[in-house]
Amino acid sequence: MCELYCPVDALYVAPEVEPLESVDEQALAEAGLLGSYRKNIGWGRDRTTEAKQDATFQLLKQIK
Repeated sequence: MCELYCPVDALYVAPEVEPLESVDEQALAEAGLLGSYRKNIGWGRDRTTEAKQDATFQLLKQIK
């Protein structure tokens, strides 16, 4: 939830469960990972969700 609520997209919560030895913030920024969760779900000003582009969503939409 921290990543969602950060208004400046300064957080990236890694999906790995093991503690990271070191974090290269510049590499995260260059890879576009800072705030990526927020962006993908459309949370924040002037954003729309990208969930509708998800393959599972498209498949379920066709089934209905």
